Amino acid sequence: MKRTALAIRCVPRYGYKNTEVRTVDLDLPHDADELALRQALTFYFAVRGISDAIYDLDTDDSGYFAVVNDDIYAQAWGTPLL
Repeated sequence: MKRTALAIRCVPRYGYKNTEVRTVDLDLPHDADELALRQALTFYFAVRGISDAIYDLDTDDSGYFAVVNDDIYAQAWGTPLL
């Protein structure tokens, strides 16, 4: 069993109705670079049958976050951030 090393926030691109910030757990070190993060997120969504989920990656004071396309919220993924 692999241990999750990084939880990343996924924020909606536009924030239409029924979209919210969610987190996904990735098996990456906390110091992973943007390319590794993009590859891990792409794989995370691909195994769930979701293509073209990631619009962009960015950082703020809390670290990396992913901007995701709003249409992927029609499917189940991640954990809503309360």
